[in-house]
Amino acid sequence: MSLIHRISSFYAYALRRSVASPTGRRLWLVLVLKISILLILFKVLFFPNRLQTEYSTDAERADAVRSSLINSDN
Repeated sequence: MSLIHRISSFYAYALRRSVASPTGRRLWLVLVLKISILLILFKVLFFPNRLQTEYSTDAERADAVRSSLINSDN
């Protein structure tokens, strides 16, 4: 039996065992909620929608993106 198969079967067994118990299901729910809240906060705080706030029409947004791609200083 290969090492990768043994490791993957170990984690699959542990996941099945944790979901089978009520405490495990509750912990998974808390984990999923926490990750969801963090992703929403990161989106709001660190990735603002600048195109929506700085430009009023779709044409202006398209021109801004086009000029940004063409005039990038890489």
